[in-house]
Amino acid sequence: MLAQTPTPEPKREVYDKKEEILHRLKRYRIHNNYLTFGGGFMSNSRFTQSQKHVAADFIFHIRQHHYSVGVMMSGYDYFSNNQVQMHGCYVKRFETTVYNLAFFGGPSYHSGVQTFTDSTGIKPLYYNGVGLYFGASAVTKLAYDIGIGMELFGDVSIGTRMFGFRLVAFFSGAYRGPKQNFNPHVRSENPR
Repeated sequence: MLAQTPTPEPKREVYDKKEEILHRLKRYRIHNNYLTFGGGFMSNSRFTQSQKHVAADFIFHIRQHHYSVGVMMSGYDYFSNNQVQMHGCYVKRFETTVYNLAFFGGPSYHSGVQTFTDSTGIKPLYYNGVGLYFGASAVTKLAYDIGIGMELFGDVSIGTRMFGFRLVAFFSGAYRGPKQNFNPHVRSENPR
């Protein structure tokens, strides 16, 4: 009977929080945080006509995992305010030197006001609730750490459903400076 050789364990990728790549003779950190902000249009089940909105999201990482916190303000015009929504999400991110793709989902909270008319006149109706926020973002990079793109999103809760899109600007904190003679955190120059 032949002895079986043990199967080697797959090599685990070592996490280097300062890992960098070289792009156009500049150093950029792979594990980086970024900010997106922009505006667009959305439908909200509480209102009969479409809403305009502005939003900002900060995406940060803890080791290899990415998370997002964001806020969105919507109304009949940009920067008008009949609803504010906040969300926190887990983010699955794919980044290259030309694009950044992100898919996200998590809990949300919204608060707003709508008007109704009765026999005594126009009255405000205040509402709030929690829900589930989800979406996807695609950004084309103009430089490694600056880009423009589009986000599609939705928010579902009891009593309110929102869906929409927005054009966003992308700003990353990846830039670390010009290429050096020796870069200990660049895998292509320092294989592990």
